[in-house]
Amino acid sequence: MQPALPHVLPAVESFYQSHARQVARGAERLGGPGLDAEDIVHEVFVIAWERGHTFRGDSSLSTWLFGITDRVVRHRRRKERWRRWLSGSADETAGHLASDGPDPLRLVERDEAAVAAYRVLDRLRERDRQVLILCELEELGAEEVAQLLGIRQANVRLRLHRARARFTQEYQRYMSRKFKGGPRP
Repeated sequence: MQPALPHVLPAVESFYQSHARQVARGAERLGGPGLDAEDIVHEVFVIAWERGHTFRGDSSLSTWLFGITDRVVRHRRRKERWRRWLSGSADETAGHLASDGPDPLRLVERDEAAVAAYRVLDRLRERDRQVLILCELEELGAEEVAQLLGIRQANVRLRLHRARARFTQEYQRYMSRKFKGGPRP
């Protein structure tokens, strides 16, 4: 049975403040520009609150939260793929609606580059995608990534080397199709 809520709130708030930035960064990186990172963060902490009793302490809280974040993001990405497949993308279904915000060229270019990078990342195997995001975007060291993924540091370096090669190959394919007018990537 959980303790009375007023006694627990300071601990929950402290836990959230201590780890929210890390979870948000992971959600943004793993989810890419198409997912609502703030919503993912809230879902992660709801799950952590509900399943806190299952934390055995075999790993750090950061590792445990990363695992939850990774599963939530993968679930959301699967759900989004199904949604696009069943009803079209958000751009297709609501693309005719006017935007409230400004539309400067630099923001568009940055967003296009991010979309291109995440489209290429989405074509990679999940383990390649994870190691690239953690090492390249999050700029974590091999030791931290090894702990998060539960593998040896040597395997992190090997996976990263292979993932970089696969990413480069996929990116070249993506760009050649995009600029040659081939099938949409």
